[in-house]
Amino acid sequence: MSARTPILPDLIASCWTAGGNADARGGKTPCPMDLRLRIEAAGRSGWTGFGLLHADLIQARDTLGYPLLRRILDDNGIKQVELEYLLDWWAAGERRVQSDQVRADLLAAVGPLNAQHLKIGPGMLADPVESDLMRENWAQLCQQAAVEGTRVAIESAPYSYFPTVDSIVSLVTDVDHPSGGLLLDIWHVYRSGLDYAAMVAMVPPKALFAVELCDAKATVIGSLFEDTINQRQLCGQGDADVASFIRAIDQIGFDGAWGVEIISNAHRSRPLELGLTLAYQTTRDCFLRARG
Repeated sequence: MSARTPILPDLIASCWTAGGNADARGGKTPCPMDLRLRIEAAGRSGWTGFGLLHADLIQARDTLGYPLLRRILDDNGIKQVELEYLLDWWAAGERRVQSDQVRADLLAAVGPLNAQHLKIGPGMLADPVESDLMRENWAQLCQQAAVEGTRVAIESAPYSYFPTVDSIVSLVTDVDHPSGGLLLDIWHVYRSGLDYAAMVAMVPPKALFAVELCDAKATVIGSLFEDTINQRQLCGQGDADVASFIRAIDQIGFDGAWGVEIISNAHRSRPLELGLTLAYQTTRDCFLRARG
């Protein structure tokens, strides 16, 4: 962290943090709560970034329209927009047809919404893909993002085809496209068992495009996937040592906006503005501990 780095960076309320009681199991249905109300609540709570799930994006396109949506974001102090979530970008057949439609939709929204990056998902561990095929398709995706003036950031997940940070570092550095990089999500890093100091050593600074924070209890409840969508904790209220993770990311040299991804039964049960306020304040407190 340089002497000019602010204690509190721009914070992005991910699509789930600002999703109210949205269903996180499949991620294919829009939030039942009005998008304008969610953006206004995020702005009042201090957020300067906002995440949109594909289903919410398409609903907004077909009702509000992108020019009005961008004005609503601007009016509420939202400078950073991230779009998600692209899966099956390596697949064939009907899965690829559906994935390509999501890809086209996300890329088409980049310009009108000035989206900084697209979040890219890994495959599932039980559904392995030949590595050369993955790299070829990743290179194509990176190039498409570059044409649209944005970047793509892929995360690892311990239940996925890319279960560890080193596995996505290998993908990104092997292809070495300037528009393709990493997303480091503390939940996935913590659940993989990777020491944060080891993470610092293996991640090239130029490859780190996005970071996401939450917290996690030491004990997994249910499957890893069930734990990640039902049991994530507010920052500082679990065992993942969020302040140490922030300091590790600072060592890598990340200087972008930080995402906050709170996905849990408890968070979905909170009133919208209370949930957004708690998520913002607990994250702020962790930055104060890490950088203050």
